[in-house]
Amino acid sequence: MLKQLIVTLIGDDKSGLINNLSRVVAEHKGNWLASNMSELAGQFAGILQISVEDEYYRDLCEALSLVPGLTISFAEGKNQSIWQKSPCLIIQDNDRPGIINEVSKILTQHGIELKAITTHSKDLWQSDNNRFYAKLKLVLPDTLDHDMLSGDLAKISPTLIAEMTEA
Repeated sequence: MLKQLIVTLIGDDKSGLINNLSRVVAEHKGNWLASNMSELAGQFAGILQISVEDEYYRDLCEALSLVPGLTISFAEGKNQSIWQKSPCLIIQDNDRPGIINEVSKILTQHGIELKAITTHSKDLWQSDNNRFYAKLKLVLPDTLDHDMLSGDLAKISPTLIAEMTEA
């Protein structure tokens, strides 16, 4: 029986890290399904979804925990498709503290489930402001009032741009 293994990891960013991880996964008959990994302030951090036959599950976890320089934790995931289309909300605004808190509060008020989030800031050339970008993968309720959601998001900031797209 196939199991889903969710791996979170953090460690010093160094060359060959992904190669080491992928080699261990392959050697233990795992299938690297999805990941989101990034260098943040000199640290390499990520989350990884692997499918693996039950008989190799424990050995794979043990081998991954021995990858040098990483702190790793594991969780067993639920067997579900990762390839389903979901709407995404793209947010852009002048960077400032609290944007994600404000957006997530409105999403919660509208009964929207947040499945994934990717964010980054970008220095604007010859500007005192940085620009903030976020991509949020969502599950929308059948009863969602799109106009009301758009109106509530627009109240956050006069410079906020919010666009709903299909992933």
